[in-house]
Amino acid sequence: MPQLQLKGKEPGRNQLCPCGSKLKYKHCHGDVGKRAVCEAVMRETMLRLIIETKFKKGLICEHGVDIDKHCKDCAIND
Repeated sequence: MPQLQLKGKEPGRNQLCPCGSKLKYKHCHGDVGKRAVCEAVMRETMLRLIIETKFKKGLICEHGVDIDKHCKDCAIND
Protein backbone atom coordinates (compact mmCIF):
# COMPACT_ATOMS: atom_id res chain seq x y z
CA MET A 1 0.00 0.00 0.00
CA PRO A 2 1.57 3.34 -1.02
CA GLN A 3 2.09 5.75 1.83
CA LEU A 4 3.37 9.28 2.08
CA GLN A 5 7.11 9.14 2.77
CA LEU A 6 8.38 12.31 4.43
CA LYS A 7 11.96 13.40 3.97
CA GLY A 8 13.24 15.45 6.87
CA LYS A 9 10.94 16.72 9.58
CA GLU A 10 7.15 16.54 9.51
CA PRO A 11 5.47 19.66 8.06
CA GLY A 12 3.70 22.10 10.37
CA ARG A 13 -0.03 21.64 10.88
CA ASN A 14 -0.89 24.68 8.77
CA GLN A 15 1.54 23.98 5.93
CA LEU A 16 0.38 22.35 2.71
CA CYS A 17 0.50 18.57 2.75
CA PRO A 18 3.46 17.20 0.77
CA CYS A 19 1.19 14.64 -0.96
CA GLY A 20 0.00 17.38 -3.34
CA SER A 21 -3.65 17.39 -2.25
CA LYS A 22 -3.50 21.20 -1.73
CA LEU A 23 -4.95 20.66 1.77
CA LYS A 24 -3.29 21.74 4.97
CA TYR A 25 -1.29 18.92 6.55
CA LYS A 26 -3.62 18.84 9.57
CA HIS A 27 -6.59 18.13 7.27
CA CYS A 28 -4.82 15.49 5.21
CA HIS A 29 -1.98 13.19 6.27
CA GLY A 30 -1.65 14.84 9.70
CA ASP A 31 -4.93 13.20 10.80
CA VAL A 32 -4.85 9.38 11.09
CA GLY A 33 -8.45 8.90 9.90
CA LYS A 34 -8.13 11.32 7.02
CA ARG A 35 -4.77 9.80 6.06
CA ALA A 36 -6.48 6.47 5.31
CA VAL A 37 -9.13 8.22 3.19
CA CYS A 38 -6.50 10.24 1.32
CA GLU A 39 -4.45 7.12 0.55
CA ALA A 40 -7.58 5.29 -0.68
CA VAL A 41 -8.39 8.21 -2.99
CA MET A 42 -4.77 8.21 -4.18
CA ARG A 43 -4.96 4.48 -5.02
CA GLU A 44 -8.25 4.94 -6.91
CA THR A 45 -6.84 7.90 -8.83
CA MET A 46 -3.68 6.00 -9.79
CA LEU A 47 -5.73 2.98 -10.93
CA ARG A 48 -7.95 5.24 -13.06
CA LEU A 49 -4.91 6.89 -14.63
CA ILE A 50 -3.34 3.50 -15.39
CA ILE A 51 -6.54 2.28 -17.06
CA GLU A 52 -6.88 5.51 -19.08
CA THR A 53 -3.27 5.23 -20.24
CA LYS A 54 -3.66 1.57 -21.25
CA PHE A 55 -6.83 2.45 -23.19
CA LYS A 56 -5.12 5.36 -24.99
CA LYS A 57 -2.20 3.10 -25.94
CA GLY A 58 -4.61 0.48 -27.28
CA LEU A 59 -3.66 -2.16 -24.73
CA ILE A 60 -7.22 -2.62 -23.42
CA CYS A 61 -10.71 -2.14 -24.85
CA GLU A 62 -13.23 0.33 -23.49
CA HIS A 63 -14.44 -2.35 -21.05
CA GLY A 64 -10.99 -2.87 -19.53
CA VAL A 65 -10.27 -6.23 -21.16
CA ASP A 66 -6.80 -6.88 -22.62
CA ILE A 67 -6.83 -6.42 -26.41
CA ASP A 68 -5.48 -9.93 -27.00
CA LYS A 69 -8.34 -11.50 -24.97
CA HIS A 70 -11.98 -11.92 -26.00
CA CYS A 71 -14.33 -9.21 -24.71
CA LYS A 72 -17.94 -10.37 -24.93
CA ASP A 73 -19.23 -6.75 -24.85
CA CYS A 74 -17.00 -5.66 -27.75
CA ALA A 75 -18.01 -8.75 -29.76
CA ILE A 76 -21.69 -7.75 -29.51
CA ASN A 77 -20.96 -4.30 -30.93
CA ASP A 78 -18.86 -5.61 -33.87
